Amino acid sequence: MPIENEELRKGWRALAKFLGISERKARMMKPELTGCGAVFFMRLGRKRHKTLCWFPSEIKKFCRLKGAKGEVI
Repeated sequence: MPIENEELRKGWRALAKFLGISERKARMMKPELTGCGAVFFMRLGRKRHKTLCWFPSEIKKFCRLKGAKGEVI
């Protein structure tokens, strides 16, 4: 659940910059990120166009959970 008044962020490039990794590595993490609910997709514009959306608090929670397991991003 995102924090109140938290701004929704969009895009793989912004997510990669937030995590401090390359955009390619962020895209490779798609199954893991969507599986735990850290990111979601919204349909914007054309019929087949989906945009990655995420909240910083959810990404931080995901990183904490990975760190607790001893995994590295």
